[in-house]
Amino acid sequence: MTEPNFNAFDEWLWSLDSDRLSELRVDTLHVAATADGIAFPQLTVLTVIADGRDPLDLIAERGRGVVEPRRSAHAGLLWARMGQRDYVVGAWPTSTDGVFHLIGSAPVTDDAWARVEGAWMNSAAPHVSPVILNRPDFEAIGDALAEHGNVEVARMTARVLRDQSSYTRGWPTVPGLQRPNHASALTETDGMLVKTLTLDIAGHTRVHLRRTSGASYYRGDYRLFADIVLRRLTQAARERLTLLSDRNRRPLEPVAEVLSMSLDRVDLADQLVRDLLLDTLTGLRGMQVAVLHDNPYLHVLVNDFLSGTSFDVLVTDNGRLDLVPGLSTRVGTLVRVTDALGEALGMRELELRDVHGPIPDAEFLGA
Repeated sequence: MTEPNFNAFDEWLWSLDSDRLSELRVDTLHVAATADGIAFPQLTVLTVIADGRDPLDLIAERGRGVVEPRRSAHAGLLWARMGQRDYVVGAWPTSTDGVFHLIGSAPVTDDAWARVEGAWMNSAAPHVSPVILNRPDFEAIGDALAEHGNVEVARMTARVLRDQSSYTRGWPTVPGLQRPNHASALTETDGMLVKTLTLDIAGHTRVHLRRTSGASYYRGDYRLFADIVLRRLTQAARERLTLLSDRNRRPLEPVAEVLSMSLDRVDLADQLVRDLLLDTLTGLRGMQVAVLHDNPYLHVLVNDFLSGTSFDVLVTDNGRLDLVPGLSTRVGTLVRVTDALGEALGMRELELRDVHGPIPDAEFLGA
């Protein structure tokens, strides 16, 4: 095996012995590297939910470009190669069982990290899934950071839901002029899906927040990034995990609850929007879709052959779609389906909704 061609930080991380790697925590990365004389780089993070298996094992088995995994009692590392470059991705468990941070020094704009969020997540599905952030998550992170200093937005990107066009705005640093804070900037995104926010805190710390449950640390107070940003990503994943766990239907029992997704300014009566919904579902690896009814309401049966589960998608009211889990539905399947639909259609909120009275196709659904 050829010697790895790492940058200085990745070489340091990969060279740690088992004892030091076992002791290393996400919030102490900066302290440990600096103590060894290593310049601390920017870091990219993806927070994922693991359904039943350790993400390190799955990615090591299926991930394209993985050369070698390393394990410790607490964390794990993956040595990966892209062309002539080598890089390391760490997998650290969080305070919530089943939630992990994948962390690397490859920038989010680098093809190496695009592989992590794209090919690796696709190959590990449905057992490993990232979680999307909603506007309240962006607001909550900004509010928490504001307790530690003035927050200014450097750049924001979004997608206009009405026509799927992109929206980008940047605020350069101008002496004597304060840029908007996160709350002010987000008021411009009515009818949009927020994609990213780049924030400057107290004039010295810069972080980048992404809708796909990810973040980047650029510079400044790393402990602030770990304590505020990563903790909120963990909380968002924990809330989604709690919401989607134990949702199996029981044989012969009426359907009492459905997962209800409210959407922001999307007309589900529009055939183009319905086509987008179906294309989103069929675009997921291992999914098969059957349209059982499409007028006046939409009823779709979805089978996930990767996990052997099925569920129903119902659209009976404009601006909301309901998911009815089947008799055997895995958390990982629900995570990736709700994330994909939420990303495509602009999810505002996902919640449990009580069902009062019969629902369409009652006999088929066992209501």
